[in-house]
Amino acid sequence: MLPKYKLLLEYPKVLFKTNDRFVTLQLENEGGLLHYDVVMLVLNDVAHDGRVLREASALAGAGWRVLVVGTQRADGLLPDREQRDGFDLWRVRYGGYGASLRRPWRWMRHGLQAFQIWRTLRPVRAQVYHAHDLPALMLLGLVRRRLVYDAHELFLFLPPYPSKWMSRWQSFQRPWLMLIERRLVHRADAVLGLCEARTRAMARWYRIPRPTVIHNIVDPVDDRVPAPVDLRAVVGQDRFIVVHTGYISDRGRCLTELVQAMAYLPEQVALVFMGQSGEWDGLHQLAIRLGVEDRVTRMPPVAPDQVAAAIREADVAAVVLRPHAYNTRASVPNKLWEAVAAGIPLVAGDTFGVRRLVKRYELGVLCDPTDPRAIAAAIERMMDPAVRKYYREKVGAAQNVLRWDNEAEKLRTLYRLLLDGTG
Repeated sequence: MLPKYKLLLEYPKVLFKTNDRFVTLQLENEGGLLHYDVVMLVLNDVAHDGRVLREASALAGAGWRVLVVGTQRADGLLPDREQRDGFDLWRVRYGGYGASLRRPWRWMRHGLQAFQIWRTLRPVRAQVYHAHDLPALMLLGLVRRRLVYDAHELFLFLPPYPSKWMSRWQSFQRPWLMLIERRLVHRADAVLGLCEARTRAMARWYRIPRPTVIHNIVDPVDDRVPAPVDLRAVVGQDRFIVVHTGYISDRGRCLTELVQAMAYLPEQVALVFMGQSGEWDGLHQLAIRLGVEDRVTRMPPVAPDQVAAAIREADVAAVVLRPHAYNTRASVPNKLWEAVAAGIPLVAGDTFGVRRLVKRYELGVLCDPTDPRAIAAAIERMMDPAVRKYYREKVGAAQNVLRWDNEAEKLRTLYRLLLDGTG
């Protein structure tokens, strides 16, 4: 018995740690190797990464053998190995290596963790390696085989940290990491991005062909699909519900301003945060100081494919990005696609990545996301039943065009070219 880690018979050769000993397993599998068509690497636990899950499912559905490798902490409760929608999912358990290290020495911990990932991938062979974001690209860039770079973010232009020291360190690293990214991007056989503005920037910075845009579109939710939570039962049947989905943090998002806007709105309005807690405690204390704590609620996150069903009873979705970094100004965040899939209109910050889609499809009302009064005015405008009805109809029309099937087919076309030599 292996009390700490599961004994997985499909794993070809690895050391499994027990309390005081190591057990070596050797499987005869094509010379001790596991063969896949596609291996994806992402440095998170994958549970709430809808893009990775949808892309892996799309490729597996086309008949290719797909392995997704993610990570999890030593105390993580998710399975180390599982099957999801036709593909294999492995999570590298980091263990306690370097857990006590703090900045600026955390890079040593990352080095130890990178070694664990490399050791996990060593017995695996694939025709194409798919790196999700720059850290994964830096690991897979050593593989001299077909390589796809999937840039979830403009990683070098992320929002500044709350700590001035960390923001200075980020600025110091940027030119060196850009040199590394430039070199690895030129080695990649294909580059993917999330939206037009970001792919244009990458093409200009690195002098490469325009990367293929694969939007994080979420398919519309069927009304017959039961919601994982009853939003109205939690918040109140008579409330006008504003919902914000995703990680709860002021870094890259104007959540403080969103809570402050509640002080300028009628008692009928309730704000619901649905996502991992992050900086919830600070926002809750702010709501208490403003006297709106009974109208600001947090609900735990749900699986990526259940978000749209969970929020469809809301009246409006808040998409308020903090425009302090190019990455967020150019961003089209998941919460926008989730709101469209749920059929609810937006109150959106006027950043150029979001503005382009909101205006093209008339998805809702734009405002200055850094001004609580402007956010409140946009929400109050959406409280007009005629205005809300108009935008709901426009969102419904957009659902006929903005569908994941279209994005999945672009991805499959690219992979047919890479794997089969046909477009």
